[in-house]
Amino acid sequence: MSLHPEIYRHDLEVVRNTAQQIIKDFGMAGVEINFSGNPETAYKELLDQAQPALKALYQNNTTTFMALLYRIDVEEFKVKKLTDQFSGNEFFRELANLVIEREFVKVLIRKLYSSRSDKE
Repeated sequence: MSLHPEIYRHDLEVVRNTAQQIIKDFGMAGVEINFSGNPETAYKELLDQAQPALKALYQNNTTTFMALLYRIDVEEFKVKKLTDQFSGNEFFRELANLVIEREFVKVLIRKLYSSRSDKE
């Protein structure tokens, strides 16, 4: 099975489940993330909240920040690459992009494997 995330970007179920996963994971770090339910604005909504949340966690509670990245399963080498390429707010914006993308892929994998096992 090959994973082509781009074809699921407008899948309402995947978008909503991704938002819920982000809300859950950030909530476990004590950060409230909100989602209006509008799939057209989902990415911007989540990005605009995740960026300052990640920055605040990094500045105020590095342990929780690292635990969140671990929970989301953001690959360490990708974070390192971002630190080499970006700084300040730009870094946190790119990190938020990375977090959202990872959550999206996790939701998508669950969807694809659950529908595949339903067929077997």
